[in-house]
Amino acid sequence: MARTRPTSFLSSLAMINVVMHGDYQYEAEIPLGVGAVAAYIRQKGFPVQIFQCLPDDRPEDIANAGLVDADVYGFQLQMSNYQSVRAVAEIIRQRKPRALIVLGGPYLSSLAVPILENEALFDCVVNGEGEATMLEIMEAVQRGDLDLAAVSGLVFRSPENKAIRTPPRKLIRELDSLPYPARDFIDQAQRDPDDHCITDNIRIITSRGCVANCSFCSVNFYTKLAHGKLWRGRSAERVVDELEMLTSRHKVRTVNFSDSSFEDPGKKGKQRTRDICNGIIERKIELSSKVYMRADTMLAAEDDDLLSLWKKAGIDMIIVGAESGSDLELTLYEKRADLADNLKTIGRLKEMDLFFIWCGMLMFGPNSTLATLRDNIHFLDIIGVSHDSFAMANVLMLMRDTALYGKMREQGRVTEPENYWELPKYSFLDPLAERAASHWENILARFPAIDRINKAYMQSENIITRMTNPMNAHILDAVGSSYDRFKADIRELEAEFGARQSRYFRDVLDNIETGISDADLNISAQGFFVQVAGFYAARFEAIYNAFYETLLATKLGLSGVVFRHYWSSVHDKAVKRLGTPGDSIESPENTGSSENTTADRPAARTATWTAAG
Repeated sequence: MARTRPTSFLSSLAMINVVMHGDYQYEAEIPLGVGAVAAYIRQKGFPVQIFQCLPDDRPEDIANAGLVDADVYGFQLQMSNYQSVRAVAEIIRQRKPRALIVLGGPYLSSLAVPILENEALFDCVVNGEGEATMLEIMEAVQRGDLDLAAVSGLVFRSPENKAIRTPPRKLIRELDSLPYPARDFIDQAQRDPDDHCITDNIRIITSRGCVANCSFCSVNFYTKLAHGKLWRGRSAERVVDELEMLTSRHKVRTVNFSDSSFEDPGKKGKQRTRDICNGIIERKIELSSKVYMRADTMLAAEDDDLLSLWKKAGIDMIIVGAESGSDLELTLYEKRADLADNLKTIGRLKEMDLFFIWCGMLMFGPNSTLATLRDNIHFLDIIGVSHDSFAMANVLMLMRDTALYGKMREQGRVTEPENYWELPKYSFLDPLAERAASHWENILARFPAIDRINKAYMQSENIITRMTNPMNAHILDAVGSSYDRFKADIRELEAEFGARQSRYFRDVLDNIETGISDADLNISAQGFFVQVAGFYAARFEAIYNAFYETLLATKLGLSGVVFRHYWSSVHDKAVKRLGTPGDSIESPENTGSSENTTADRPAARTATWTAAG
């Protein structure tokens, strides 16, 4: 790669952020990785522009992104955007054959070599944290010396079309030394017309890496290249400073802490969260936030006080990475928590009734059996989330460079896709469990009523918990007893639908075990996912919409109350693109049938799933 160029001007960087429907990010926001690199390179004096490319919404963005003028172009690869990134890169390469095109992102460790050896469009791949690596690339371009062999943390193409991997780069130890991520489009986000605050959820990260080592997770695999301490945290003061900036300067009210586990590592980690929360309270920062936590870290009685402090500081939603209700599967996933830990942690959080608890589940995995699936549904019943169709239908995605991927390959159970940028597939040990997984996979996209239920319940639970946020006390006072009725009605409906869905899940397993035909299994799907789910979707939406109108009538501003989940925009569009048929919503009064609760054979059982229960 021996290219040279004049050095009379400062080299420039363009970060092209290609966002596809289904990517786990909010369209109004720059991904934290892109923002971090852009801010760092700007801090070092190089001009950086960021282009938001949304080809699913604006097809012309592909051509427009290709016209952005720069010397170096950076792309972050997600799981769904490779083809669109390639389309932009083709235009850039035609216009500027001497430009350097760089790829980055957490999924590229194992893909760097095949991409570079099979695709001439891209020049190099950042392998690890990107700030210092991209700076050295920019400095090399500025010098006119594009021999990248001296740049650590990189994979580049040699003149012989071989991918050359340079030595790994040390991890950044002092995260406080880094600038805040660039947020070029934050002020374009949607705002509440009454309080004029941003209604989008803005992400922030207080640490990098993870102390756990779950076998299925990709969080740590690229940092392991550096053989250093994986978890590194920002100081509490620095975190609170950024939160204060976001809330005061940009009028942000809701934030998502994107740390793998907010409370890690150990006692020091808990104290760090205590310091963050105390800083939020002392500076009177008004916000509502979401965090991730593990199930084995908050088991002591004194942790209740810390959890209460979290709530006082505006934490309203907690995602607990339970993953399974089977100890056999928890062992396979190398979770630090066992089933008893999962039950204790989630049970205590439920009893406190301070947070919206979202249970992270891998309902179906490579070693699932009908027995483990029954364990999983029993677990969801116990913790009271059988109404969560997403948790019930989640099938593990196998990520390369994870311990589980290596184990599956050793067992000969991995099928690599024809296109190297797609995820590999795996074979189930139990074909009956695999059949059950196929029945449930992608139900939110295949059956609109299920998606409607999930969104309505999530929106409702978010309101229930965010209304008790200290900054929303005036809104709670304004709506009075209607809040209590709303909460009671939603919780009653969750329990009712959860019981129906749990029973249907068990019926599917029983019917598969007794040899149900594909045709009859499909009948059951239409009966439950259309009629039953359609009926409950209408009920969820009616309760939610009525209370939402009550909230709107206060004219107090709902930027810190209504949580815009990424499904609210991105997933809606994805569902519409599938062209799935509409729902047939029927009530118990007009269906004319009821569920048969006897131990019927499969065909008889499936024909009885209607809204009447």
